[in-house]
Amino acid sequence: MDDKPRMTPTRRVGTLILVTALVSAAIGGAAGFFVRSPAQVAADAAPPAHSELTVAVEEGTITDPLLLSGVVALGSVTDLTPNGGGVVTGLPVALGAQFTAGTVIAEVNDRPVIYLQGSIPLLRDLRPGDKGEDVRRLQEGLRPWLSGEPDGTWGTATTRALQALYKAAGYVAPVDSAALQAELVFGAAATATVLSVASPLGGAVESPLIRATTSDPTVTAEVADATSQLVHIGDRVSVTGSAIGGAQAGTITAVGGLVTGDDGVSRATVTVQPDVALPAAAIDRKVEITVLTGADAEVGLIVPLSAIRSNATGGTYVLHVHGENPHRVMVTVEETGGGQARVTASDGDLAVGDLVVLGVQ
Repeated sequence: MDDKPRMTPTRRVGTLILVTALVSAAIGGAAGFFVRSPAQVAADAAPPAHSELTVAVEEGTITDPLLLSGVVALGSVTDLTPNGGGVVTGLPVALGAQFTAGTVIAEVNDRPVIYLQGSIPLLRDLRPGDKGEDVRRLQEGLRPWLSGEPDGTWGTATTRALQALYKAAGYVAPVDSAALQAELVFGAAATATVLSVASPLGGAVESPLIRATTSDPTVTAEVADATSQLVHIGDRVSVTGSAIGGAQAGTITAVGGLVTGDDGVSRATVTVQPDVALPAAAIDRKVEITVLTGADAEVGLIVPLSAIRSNATGGTYVLHVHGENPHRVMVTVEETGGGQARVTASDGDLAVGDLVVLGVQ
């Protein structure tokens, strides 16, 4: 016999009513979640509120940079060859080596070839007692060892200077302490770097025995005649390229050498001397030159061109953000360039640091 309590009809009806109520509540809650009013639908579909894009007014000049394609080039090059033939018996300086005045750069027939600073080589062999402009130039080259000032007359001081030069180099001076074309070579700078050696050890002297550069690498650009009129010696530039490690500042040192090519176009060479020595490995590599024009331009208030607006009468204005609502400030556009404008405010109601509206997002 089953002893479990039986549910009476009354209890069954009550339970059914309770379950029905709970289900209805759940359905009603879900419907309330998914069903939205027309106002809610419109609000959700509307775009986000606009926000103004602003920029600060700056003080400066309009600079429209001039871009040139250039290449890293050798600096000043000098060819060093002793006068007279012979056999190369020593090459004490290697490729890429730097040397200074008084350095033995080669041996020919077991005699030294000594480098001195000077723009003009010896035009004859010189000896004690000689006089002339060439003696004075020799004395200029011997300045590090010379007591007194060059005077164009070979006296005791010049003889002692020549002997001191040879002693420092580790050689005996020539007979009669003569200055020989076969042993003294001249370059324009006190320091030079070996670029090439024409003659091997044991070979005959060939010209140039040693080619050297007497300045740091430069940057050159071939430009059309019209473009050459836009740049000037002394203009500051920025040189950019991976071969030189990024950007380097420099100065234009020469504009010239106008040559008409086979295409009939006249071109000039623009030479730039970087502020910092460029690596030798960058020679012949391409770079970009940005000429920083506008050094003499008038200083004024600078805003982006996109901030300039026009009214119905053709006047120009900017929207100055001051407080909650931007207001118009009438301006005169003095000049434009590089996406910017130099302006003056007709009523003076614009200053550096003020925010002006570019647009909305």
